[in-house]
Amino acid sequence: MRLWLAFLVGCTVGGTFTSTALGVFSGLLSPVPVVVRALAFGILALVLLVMDLRQPLLRLPQRSQLIPQEVFARGMGRGGFRFGVEYGCGFRTLVPSAASYIAALFILLAGLPLGWAMLLGAAFGASRSLAVLQYIVLGRPGWQRFLSSHTRWLERGGTVVTVALLAWAGVARYFT
Repeated sequence: MRLWLAFLVGCTVGGTFTSTALGVFSGLLSPVPVVVRALAFGILALVLLVMDLRQPLLRLPQRSQLIPQEVFARGMGRGGFRFGVEYGCGFRTLVPSAASYIAALFILLAGLPLGWAMLLGAAFGASRSLAVLQYIVLGRPGWQRFLSSHTRWLERGGTVVTVALLAWAGVARYFT
């Protein structure tokens, strides 16, 4: 459980790092009218959602290698944290669904205050650690077989939920 806590903290730090960078870059888009940014987000999110639902494997620009095992060279605690930072960033390893791209677009185009962007990134990073916790808690025989046979459906479901939540957040932010 201690290793998972190091991984959780690392994932949260990684997600916060990425969202902070995206939040800063979103300032460059602040001269673009809100309606244009909202429309761009809606169109791009829909395109990414359709791509994710139609393709057997998501084909978007991404790193094609896994995080190297050398991150654990200095011990499991430190390695778990470092692995978590790299995994929580959302771009350092394979990205199985469009949810990461959609969340990044939201931060970039929504014009959120930097604190909210950082909070969204922290939540994204922390959520990436939940599969490991789930395995620790529910890791009984057959769990991995079930997960591997349903992985693509779970990834697609994550994309659908991400689009729905961010669309709701966008509507709540701009139209209430």
